[in-house]
Amino acid sequence: MKSRVQRIEIQNFKAFRKFSLNLEGRHLLLYGPNGSGKSSLYWALYTFLQSAEKDTPDVSKYFDPAGNQKLLNLHEDSAILPGRIALTIRDSLTKIDTTYPISKDVHGTHNQPPILKGNLASDFVTYRFFFGFSNFKNSERFDLWSLFETEILPFCLSRGGTSTPLQQWKQVKSEVANPGGSRGPGGADAYASFKAATERFATTLKTLVDEIGIEAQKFYDTHFSEGDPAPVKLAFGVTRPPSFSGTDRPSSVFRKPIVELHIEIAGNVIKRPQSFLNEAKLTQLALSVRFAASLVNLHDSDIKLLVLDDLLVSLDMSNRMKFVEILLGETFVKYQKIILTHDRGFFEEFRRMIGTTHTDWCFQTLQGNSRNGVDPKEEKDALEKATDYLNGHDLEAAALQLRKAAEDTAQSYLKMATGKATKPGEFHSLSQKLDKAKNILLSQLPLQLFKDVCSKVPKGHRDKLVRMNDDDIDADAVLTADEKTLLKQQREKLKQFMTKDAWKALEAIDVLDAVIQMKDRVLNPAAHWAETPLYDAEVKKALTLIARLEATLLK
Repeated sequence: MKSRVQRIEIQNFKAFRKFSLNLEGRHLLLYGPNGSGKSSLYWALYTFLQSAEKDTPDVSKYFDPAGNQKLLNLHEDSAILPGRIALTIRDSLTKIDTTYPISKDVHGTHNQPPILKGNLASDFVTYRFFFGFSNFKNSERFDLWSLFETEILPFCLSRGGTSTPLQQWKQVKSEVANPGGSRGPGGADAYASFKAATERFATTLKTLVDEIGIEAQKFYDTHFSEGDPAPVKLAFGVTRPPSFSGTDRPSSVFRKPIVELHIEIAGNVIKRPQSFLNEAKLTQLALSVRFAASLVNLHDSDIKLLVLDDLLVSLDMSNRMKFVEILLGETFVKYQKIILTHDRGFFEEFRRMIGTTHTDWCFQTLQGNSRNGVDPKEEKDALEKATDYLNGHDLEAAALQLRKAAEDTAQSYLKMATGKATKPGEFHSLSQKLDKAKNILLSQLPLQLFKDVCSKVPKGHRDKLVRMNDDDIDADAVLTADEKTLLKQQREKLKQFMTKDAWKALEAIDVLDAVIQMKDRVLNPAAHWAETPLYDAEVKKALTLIARLEATLLK
């Protein structure tokens, strides 16, 4: 991806009156309470990218005050402020900015190669897809075709032909083979052509769904299978292909496809997963299928957006954080990510997972409403606020923000480590949180082994504690193939412990000890009124220490 969105400008569109947001090529994490315009931003970006391949009338209708498909703000006068969406894209190589606008009279994206390719390469996912996975009655067939049609098919690439799967589906979607009512040879050709188009789409659909099914299994196994009492096998396929028969209107029969997800656990095939799995597990399956579709349909483009709108509302916190790790990992590294949420807690947790080195991210909150206008506001975390107060020489205020940062970090770690959130009304002091976090880390270390073996070895020599190759195992003729495999696997685990895991835990414990030692002096508000004042150097040291705590504990 060599181009990124620099600026988003929206006026008189859905919830927005006049709105602008400078991304400067960064990813975006945005919090917006219900009714603040969060989903309007999603649809503005979606409408913009889709506009590149549409005819001008199909774009201008959204901005036409007299049209019945307008998407204008009800509280705005279009004669004074016409509807408009514009994105400024910067080429990272040439540093040249190009602005592409769309409105009632301007179609600046029409057939523009960067936007056309960006539309194919980008992915838009909303909570509707995941809601659809849990919206079946226990007695209903788990048919995902309607979700597939609206949420996946528009983003699928051609499978070797000149038309995309969506274009093939549009040819037969009407279910009418001979709309002009032609008779004789013309009518026969119309029915034959429609049947051929239906069969062509059936072949394309099966290939596409099978590819997604294979990738979905890989995605699930990699990210969600840990902790399953038995392996979960996904069977995502077309259980009834689209079909057409008939040579005239009375005999015509068109059957829509059925796309189902079955699962197999311990040899038992479950055709209605909604009757067996809880909502969190269903959401994991939905994530696996939806992002498998993204990976199957990867497309090269200068612009690649991944826009997610409240997609994790049904996941518990531990699974949310697991998915955040996926988003921040290699899987979606080529996308410019735009994450939208109405969940303040998730916003804060996501932000803390990104950590203190977040120059590639922009954090924003939407304020206002469609009547009075919606504006973005930059969100600063407690560490950034502490830095501002420190620069302004307000040491007491800086110390209070550092205490909040320490509490939030410890609380986030405890949520991830235990899988439990603090109960409403339950209170734990900072000391209790830090001590509990330290005890959890200590419980994960075999202390005697660590003290006797690991801690005495200099950092540069740690990798020498375990053999770096398996020649000795391979050369042992007494061992069976299975025994060799097992020994190699266990040796790798031991090597990971010796060289990585134990040292990370020890570093986190050391930082926790340092925070606990300085807590009563700097992070205790009551102490600030003592005769001995806070010193600038103390608060600066505390700032560095809390930043290290966040980096080590949450990573």
